[in-house]
Amino acid sequence: MLNAVDVDRQPGGTVVARKLRRLAEAKLIKERLASVCAAGDLQTATGACVQADRVDERYTRGAVTGLPVLVVTMSVALAVPIGGVIFIAVALRRRAPLLRARQQAIAALCSRRGLVLGALPSDFAMLGNIDHRLLTNSYASPDHAVAVADYMRPAGKHTQFFTLLALTVTGLDVPYVSVTRRELGTIVVGGPPTLELESIDFDKRFIVRAKDRRCAVMLLDPSVMQLLLDCADVNFDMVGDKVLTYINRAAEPAHRPSEPVEFEMVFKFWDGFVSRVPELLRSEYGATK
Repeated sequence: MLNAVDVDRQPGGTVVARKLRRLAEAKLIKERLASVCAAGDLQTATGACVQADRVDERYTRGAVTGLPVLVVTMSVALAVPIGGVIFIAVALRRRAPLLRARQQAIAALCSRRGLVLGALPSDFAMLGNIDHRLLTNSYASPDHAVAVADYMRPAGKHTQFFTLLALTVTGLDVPYVSVTRRELGTIVVGGPPTLELESIDFDKRFIVRAKDRRCAVMLLDPSVMQLLLDCADVNFDMVGDKVLTYINRAAEPAHRPSEPVEFEMVFKFWDGFVSRVPELLRSEYGATK
């Protein structure tokens, strides 16, 4: 019998040699397949083809079937943030005219009281060192004895929105006092212990913290307590001759973004508080020169 080398030497041997090689390869494949079947992994060569077809079907058809699901899932995942961005953009666009109307109304209110643009972070010193970019609609008196502004404060994953009014009550030097509505937290971190007054209605609605109980009782006489009850969402902190009045805008039951209701309310408190400071407090906790 001629081997592949001998055949190559014959005329037309190259073609014959190729056929012999293919027959040898086919024989080798058959022998390997038979050994696999003998081991019990596949029953017959036909069975091997059937199992191979099943494997292919599991991965190809499954992949094709899962592809639309994957595409839909990815589409939904992308649509959610895109939809959120569009919603925010539309909401801001709709609110823009309301915000401009509020800014104009605030400017008119402050102008009537002699306040001009330019309140400084130092005007609200009780809050510590704050970024001036967090203040908007900020106005102050020429001597900065009074300052008012909207204030935005980051709070973890959320943002808090306040309207602030800082004022000076000349002639006083009182220990720290804080009066906060019960559903709100104080704007100043920490503070002295709480105390209760003799008014049940007031104690139900406010939390009072004070370093000096006697001073707090003098300050919060019936007239001042009634002013706080009449001023809706107003809270205040006081130390020395400085008062920081504030409204948590997010906590208001019916906030109207086109109207300066918060500024009107803190101005109402300003007018009433200065005129209601008890004379006994001035005599007992007056500033010493």
